[in-house]
Amino acid sequence: MKEETARTIRDVTKSIGLWHIWIRLGVQDVRLKFRRSAVGVGWIFVNLAVLVSAIGFIYANLLGQDTREFIPYLTIGMILWGYLTSSIVDGGNAFVNSEGYIKQISLPIYVYVFRFFVSISLTTLVAMLAYVVVAVVYAVPFGMGTLLALPGLLMVMAASLLLVTIFAHLNARFRDIAHMASVGMQVLFYVTPVIFPAELLRKRTDLALVVNLNPMYHLLEVVRRPLLAGVAADWHSYVAAGVVIGVLTAIAALVIATNQRRIVYSL
Repeated sequence: MKEETARTIRDVTKSIGLWHIWIRLGVQDVRLKFRRSAVGVGWIFVNLAVLVSAIGFIYANLLGQDTREFIPYLTIGMILWGYLTSSIVDGGNAFVNSEGYIKQISLPIYVYVFRFFVSISLTTLVAMLAYVVVAVVYAVPFGMGTLLALPGLLMVMAASLLLVTIFAHLNARFRDIAHMASVGMQVLFYVTPVIFPAELLRKRTDLALVVNLNPMYHLLEVVRRPLLAGVAADWHSYVAAGVVIGVLTAIAALVIATNQRRIVYSL
């Protein structure tokens, strides 16, 4: 076990040192995704803008919400949810889609984990431009408190990297894992305050636990609350997000220990 841990640490450290490779590969993945497209990466922005516009006005009226508050809430929620979902679904193919590199080039396998993390994060960064536009249009207050979103964003990024790591290893061996996780995320989407305000559930004591015990809600809230209100999220949201990261770290360590040596043979 100590030998495996030392090897993993050595490979991760070496992979970090090769940052110029995985950053370039990650950027290239985003470019190739929109190759020969007139709009290019702008489609990320356009898709989100159309989706938020279509859902936002309907749900705002359906749920009796003020569109000036609901549209920004929905936009940032959709962006963060898409980030976590892509970390599982797209990140789960990190080794599968890098099979040619892995079998032909002698590089630490975590280079490909970082590669997909960069690709997914860049896509999310472009999508964040939609929130900036929405925030300006709907006059979302901006101040020093808004910067409190940065620690929360770092927590979400850490969760993303861990999810990519976990599902990249699992999906290389069991190709149905990412698809199963995608179905699970669809179910979570409808019980997590993304397209509806958390307060609607908290008003009903029988449904309050759906919010309070939902780890995905807390991961969203540590970024969403500072961006929308300019104040820090509730302290228990940070604690819950920290617990999520801790649990994901333990799972990632277990998955790496049991699957690392089999990656090449599984592809």
